[in-house]
Amino acid sequence: MKKNYSILLLLFITQFASAQHNSVLDNFTVNIFSGKVLLNWIITSGSTCNGIQIYRSTDGKPFVEIGSIAGVCGSTSSPKQYDFTDVKPVKNSINCYRLELGGNGTSEVLSLEIIDIAAGGYQIRPNPVSTNAKIYFDNNKKEEHQFVLYNLSGTIVTTIITKEDFFDFNAINLISGLYLFAISNDSFTEKARGRILVQH
Repeated sequence: MKKNYSILLLLFITQFASAQHNSVLDNFTVNIFSGKVLLNWIITSGSTCNGIQIYRSTDGKPFVEIGSIAGVCGSTSSPKQYDFTDVKPVKNSINCYRLELGGNGTSEVLSLEIIDIAAGGYQIRPNPVSTNAKIYFDNNKKEEHQFVLYNLSGTIVTTIITKEDFFDFNAINLISGLYLFAISNDSFTEKARGRILVQH
């Protein structure tokens, strides 16, 4: 019985060491800029791999390779940084990214939603709105913007301020119907104007 316990303990230690060995990334991030997705990662000092493949998946579909970096990656003496740009992410969808580190397993899966701002300068999701929605607009510089909602009589119903590239819109207390809105920056320069339908 003691002998079997020793074998199990050895097996556990071997599996743990292998799992630790697969952790070769110090950092892995994905960000969006001007409609493109920028992937950045750092291979930890002392770790190497034989090539890197970059994979993407959307809407629960299988991952497909969208790029690769050939040759030996990483360094035995210092951390090494890599980057890749997905110039054609799938618009209006959640894009998931994963790295395959040749001989060292895979990275975690990171995801972000790519919103295609329409010609009018905004996108409402969902629309019509029953409870909550996000109103996306172009704000790459993260400047302060204001969203003003009007009823059809021109009376201001609500105002929202943000430095993000979207407004969180709550329609729970609004009467069902058509509303007008305007988006402007902190200099009161109008960026977009449109309509939003509230439907309970």
